[in-house]
Amino acid sequence: MKRIGILFLLLTVIACTPKPNQGKSDLSYSPLQRFHIDFSDHRLALDLRTFLPTVSIVAVGDIMLGNHTEKFIRQFGVEYPFQATRSILQDADIAMGNLEGAFASSGTRFKKRFTFKVPPQFAPALALAGFDVMTLANNHIFDYGMPALKQTIEVLDSLKINHSGADSNRAAACRPVVLESNGYKVAIFSYSMTFPAEFWATDTSAGTCFPYESVIKRTIPHYDSTCDVVITAFHWGRELKNTPRDYQVEMAHRVIDLGSDLVIGHHPHVLQGMEIYKNRLIAYSLGNFCFSSYSRRAVESVMLEVCVDRNGLVLARVIPINVNNYEVDFQPKVLSAQRSAEVIAHLNEYSKNLESPALFDSSGYLIDDLLLTER
Repeated sequence: MKRIGILFLLLTVIACTPKPNQGKSDLSYSPLQRFHIDFSDHRLALDLRTFLPTVSIVAVGDIMLGNHTEKFIRQFGVEYPFQATRSILQDADIAMGNLEGAFASSGTRFKKRFTFKVPPQFAPALALAGFDVMTLANNHIFDYGMPALKQTIEVLDSLKINHSGADSNRAAACRPVVLESNGYKVAIFSYSMTFPAEFWATDTSAGTCFPYESVIKRTIPHYDSTCDVVITAFHWGRELKNTPRDYQVEMAHRVIDLGSDLVIGHHPHVLQGMEIYKNRLIAYSLGNFCFSSYSRRAVESVMLEVCVDRNGLVLARVIPINVNNYEVDFQPKVLSAQRSAEVIAHLNEYSKNLESPALFDSSGYLIDDLLLTER
């Protein structure tokens, strides 16, 4: 049995490692400190199909390149914000983040406390960093109305960066982006559950996608049946709180029940716990990534790297990053081993009260059992 477990681990690591012909730098994976496989009747028998190549995804939290960040970009160039994390983003088959600020030169400001608009000439920073997908469903992408959203979509399209979550009407806003990567067909949905409600698209008006039951029940099962992997991203929760609200947990479980394979959350600007549900990983909030704020309360964040196959989660790790802009000047950086271990300890603590907490070792690797259960 030990030999089978070791073989499974080694082949999993090999499957998750980028191929040399992909032109991406080598990323070495350290083994999990604890690894178990339960061959009970409730789990799939060991099957060589499990060792087929996976698709690797790196997900990050909120991105907003305006405000204080503008000075640094103008001084050091558009490559500046992601220079320290670019290699990690480019190593992934799919790199995704949440764009919380329109790339726009016009538009009428919505009357609320914080509104964000970013010079369109800064947008190439995302392409240079290696991002493949931007989720747009959030409480800021519509701060300057449809003209700004339209310009954002045009800019992203020109850079060949995929996007989902906001558009000219509900049908378009709620349509996922579908990518083909490493032999997998991947659908990525983006939903906003944050106010103002005026930002939510309707059948006849532009805005973001709110995950109404009628919407998710119609779309997620369809793409689950036509794609290999389904990812859902949510903008939700209470800002600066490390515990997800009940509705976040209920919604995360609901979309997995409908066919989602990975749930990514953002909006609180801080870390929230992670959970395993039906062998699917839920990250309730990744915190900020490159966000133009000097908040001293929003300083813990992680990049999440997962490998999934057609049966669900295969491997996961978190990469703690420093997003304290008093220290990193709007360029997130990977933390030292000691500081990373502290962030991981906090993340594990935040996860403990969840029904099935996802726990990580001090190196950032998921140490829970990988349940090979059927969907």
